[in-house]
Amino acid sequence: MDGIGTPAWTQRLRARMRDCDWAKRGVEQWKARLSAQVNRPPDIPLLGGGWSHRYICPDDGAALVRVDRHHHECPCCFRIWSGSPWEEAAVAEEHNRFAQVARLAAVVYAASGESVYAQWAKSVLLFYARHYDRFPLHDIFGKVGGEAGKYGAKVQNQTLSEASWIYPLAQTCTILRHASMLSAEELDEVGEHLFRPIVRVIDRNPRDRSNWQTYHNAALAAIAEALDDAGLLKRALNDAANGFYFQMENGVGEDGFWFEGAWSYHFYTLEAQAVIAWAAMGFGEKLYEHPRLRAMFDIPLKAMLPDGTFPALHDSKVVDIRSYAHLYEWAYAFYGIGKEIVRNSDRDSLYGVLFGAPLETLPEAKQPGRGSARESGTVCDDAGITVLNKPGMVSVTCGTGDEAQALLVDYGEHGDWHGHYDKLNLLYYARGRSWLADAGMVPYGHELHKAWYVHTVAHNTVTVNGGSQQEACGRLRKAVSEAGIIRIEAEAEGAYEGVRLDRRLTLAGGLLVDVFRVTADEPSTVDWVMHTQGNPVEAPSVRYIADSAESLSDTDGYPHLRQVRRLEGLRDDWMLEWSWNGEGGEDERLQVYGLAEPRGASIYLAESPFMPPVQVRSACIRRVPSCTRAAFVTVFRACRKGDAPLSLRLIGDPSDSEGLLLEVRDGEQGEAMLWTV
Repeated sequence: MDGIGTPAWTQRLRARMRDCDWAKRGVEQWKARLSAQVNRPPDIPLLGGGWSHRYICPDDGAALVRVDRHHHECPCCFRIWSGSPWEEAAVAEEHNRFAQVARLAAVVYAASGESVYAQWAKSVLLFYARHYDRFPLHDIFGKVGGEAGKYGAKVQNQTLSEASWIYPLAQTCTILRHASMLSAEELDEVGEHLFRPIVRVIDRNPRDRSNWQTYHNAALAAIAEALDDAGLLKRALNDAANGFYFQMENGVGEDGFWFEGAWSYHFYTLEAQAVIAWAAMGFGEKLYEHPRLRAMFDIPLKAMLPDGTFPALHDSKVVDIRSYAHLYEWAYAFYGIGKEIVRNSDRDSLYGVLFGAPLETLPEAKQPGRGSARESGTVCDDAGITVLNKPGMVSVTCGTGDEAQALLVDYGEHGDWHGHYDKLNLLYYARGRSWLADAGMVPYGHELHKAWYVHTVAHNTVTVNGGSQQEACGRLRKAVSEAGIIRIEAEAEGAYEGVRLDRRLTLAGGLLVDVFRVTADEPSTVDWVMHTQGNPVEAPSVRYIADSAESLSDTDGYPHLRQVRRLEGLRDDWMLEWSWNGEGGEDERLQVYGLAEPRGASIYLAESPFMPPVQVRSACIRRVPSCTRAAFVTVFRACRKGDAPLSLRLIGDPSDSEGLLLEVRDGEQGEAMLWTV
C-alpha cells in the first residue's frame, strides 16, 4: 500500500473511482455535501473547545443535539440549553468537523482534480496555522494558561481531544503536499506554527498504557507523514513507555481485546491504531502486519452478541458492529475478514472509498474459531466460548435465530480509569434481547457517572455490607462445553476483605442456571443483585411493602434506587416474571426462579437508573443479613407471555460446592432433565 497522497495513491484512487461503484458513489456524495461549503470561506470559531462529556442534559444525562451554535436540545425531555458549558462543547465538535471535512475535500480533489476542493482544504489548514497561538491553553476544569496543567490543550480542552482533532488535518496536509498545492513557505508555516506546537502540547502529557497515548501516537504519526519526518514517526512507534509497540504489548491481549474491558474504548482505540498504521505506510512500514493489530479486528467478530451488538461494559454504551463497518473495510482489504459486515454496509465511508476491496475478488479468510476449555478458538457443538484474557472476561454464545443465547462474566482486572467495581458481573441475552445488562455509563460530566454507574449495586453481582467492591482481579476456573451443556466457573477473593465470591453458571436447554456462593470470615450482609430492562409482573399471592433505599444502604449508589418495595409471601422456591420494556417486546417475558432461598433472606424490587433513552430498569435484590455463608440459586428463562412456569427441584445443599443437582420439568407432567449445577 502506498502512502496517502502520493502519485501512486492518487492513481489508484482514480482507478477505484472508475472500477468500484461504491467509491464513485462516496466521492460524488462528498462533492454534493461540500459544493456550497467550498465556495465560501470557512467560518471557524476562535473559541477553544469544551469537554464533550458536558454536552449533556443535566436532568437525564442524554447527549444533546445541536440546533445552532447557541441552542442545544435534549432528545429525551426536549429542553433547550444555551450558554456555558454547552456552547464550548459544541464548538469543540465544530473544530472536529472542520478538520474532518477538510480531509474529505482534499480526498475529493485527489479523486477529481477540481482545485476548488484543495483550495478550501488549504484555507482551513492555514487558518489554524495562523491562529493556533491565539487559542489559550485550557482544560476541562476551566483552568487557563499555566494553571491548565499537562492535560490542557488549545483548540481542544485536553491533549486527547487535541490529538484526535489534528490527525485529519495532518492527513489533509499530506495530500496537499504531494499534490504541490502548498508552497514551501506555506508548508513551513503549517509545520512551525501548527504541527510542531501541537507536538509540544502533546509531549507535555505522556500517558503510558492508555487510549489517550494511542491518540497521541496517532497525531504524531500523521504529523510525521505530513512533514516527512521519519524521526517523529520512529518516536511514535518506538517510545519504550508510550509508543505503538508498547501499547500493543501492554494494552492489547493476545486475543486482541483492549485492556480497559469496554467495547466503546476497544473500537475507539482501534480507530487510532489504524491511523498510525496508515501513516506508517508513507514510510514503507507495514504495521498492518502486526498480529495484535489484526487481532483487534478479529476479537469483535468472535465476541459479539447474536444481534451484532456488544453489551455495555465498564465505561461503555451498547455498541453495534455495523457502526464500525468502515474499520472492517480496512480489515477486509488487509486480512480478508469481516466480509459480511462490509457486505451489509453502504461502503461509502472514507475507508470504503480508499481501502474497500471488491467482495468477490478476495478469498474469505479463515475466521479464528470460538473457544472451549479456556481457549479462544475452537467450536464445541454449537457453542462459542471466547475468553478475553487481558480484561478477564468470558463470552459465550449458543444457538441461532430466536433460540440464540449469550452470556458474559467479568472476572478479571479492574480496567484502570474506565473500570467499574463489578467482579463476577453477569450479562444474559436470550430471544433477541439483553435481559441482564450492565449499567453502562452516562457522560462523565454527569453526577450519576460516579454516583451510580461505577458502583457494584448497579451491576448483576453481589455486594457485601451495602458497599461497593474494591478494585480486584478474580480468576476463571472453568469454561467448557460438553454434550450441549456449557459450564462457566469464576471466583474473586479480593473484592471484599475476608470474603470469597464464587459464581457457577450452567447454560442448557434454553435455561441459564446461576449458583452464586459467598463465604465471609465475619458475619456480613450479602445482597445478590440483578437488573433487567423489564417491568415486573405483579404476582397475586405476593404483598408489596413500600420501603426506602436508605434502609438497604445510604452509600455507594444505593440511594439512587427508587420505588423500593419489599416482597412478602414468597415461598422458599419462588418465581417472578418481567415483561420486556421496549419496542416490540410486549409478549416477551423473563422468568426468574429462586430456589432454596437462604434462611432469613428478604427480597426487594426497585427501579434503578439506566442509560438514556431507556433511563430506568427494574432491580431485584435478595438480601441475607449477618451470615458467613450464603448461596443464591437462580434459574433464568426467557419465554413468551402465557408460557407455563417450569417445575424445578433442587437436590442437595446449595452451600455445598459439589454434588448439587437440578431437576427440570416443563410443567408438572413434562419429561424430567437432571443437571449437575
